[in-house]
Amino acid sequence: MEIISNISLKPFNTFKIEAKASHFIELKYENQMNQLIDYIYKTKHNVFSLGGGSNILFVNDFDGLVISNNLKGMKIVDSNDDYVIIEVSAGENWHNFVKLTLKNKFYGLENLALIPGKIGAAPIQNIGAYGAEQSDFFVYLNAFDLQNFKFITFSKEECAFDYRTSIFKKKHKRRYLIINVAYKLLRKPALNLKYKELVDEVGKIPSISPDPEYIFETVCRIRKRKLPDPSFIGNAGSFFKNPIISKDKYEDIRQKYFNIRGFEMPDGRFKVFAAWLIEKCGWKGYREGDAGVHENHSLILVNYGNAKGTDILNLSNKIKDSISENFDILLEPEVEIVE
Repeated sequence: MEIISNISLKPFNTFKIEAKASHFIELKYENQMNQLIDYIYKTKHNVFSLGGGSNILFVNDFDGLVISNNLKGMKIVDSNDDYVIIEVSAGENWHNFVKLTLKNKFYGLENLALIPGKIGAAPIQNIGAYGAEQSDFFVYLNAFDLQNFKFITFSKEECAFDYRTSIFKKKHKRRYLIINVAYKLLRKPALNLKYKELVDEVGKIPSISPDPEYIFETVCRIRKRKLPDPSFIGNAGSFFKNPIISKDKYEDIRQKYFNIRGFEMPDGRFKVFAAWLIEKCGWKGYREGDAGVHENHSLILVNYGNAKGTDILNLSNKIKDSISENFDILLEPEVEIVE
């Protein structure tokens, strides 16, 4: 097991932010775990587990050990005529996993196509898009406790999934190294067409009867059209969560802005599109040095070249203050900020 010192993390985050880790290891095989555990126990380093780096903003150098989780592999652990449960290693690419499930006629994840990152990050963030969340299909995960030095299995209930969050992002932030995750997928298609934008896109060609593969292709087409490719311009996707507000507050805003973009949730509260709020406050296309707000999608903060993590963070704070002042709504970052 090779420990690299003073390594640049720029190639390991899609924001393309320059930051250094004092120690770094690539975890590729489970048989490296004993050696890794021994190293962490002896050195007492702070530990940060890094997946695809697609939901991370490094603000400073990291004084500790960064583990690049590249564990690979997947297997079927249960199967019948109705469903299949697949256990997939944390280092596998999420989008490639979704493609593989469809190829094998295992259904459910098609709405979550083209989400960047790796399997291990999916339950931490409780990734979701176009009316679906990974928690809809989650069964369990196996992880290593970096405090108590033991392996543990988490059920769906124990993960405490909520909108773009979980116990691993709140109470147990950075405590666990995820080893693998299990998902239960269907053998018969059950299309999820409850998200308006997806329904509208599918409906553009009325003669097509959509199937899971068509939903997958449609989601990919929408995402490519809307979201900047991080291989061309540094970004981490949606920087903020869509805020959830009371019905009274929603109605108050609607009195002033009849075209407010949002929708009612099952509990009677309203989810408002953060992109709409940011655009209404005039931030869309704004640029300050090499930090900016994307010209086509105001929810995407971008690094035009040499922005520092502090530049992106300062811009995000200005946007938060602006939304608070104009709408009395507090935006929360979806991106994990590593300071």
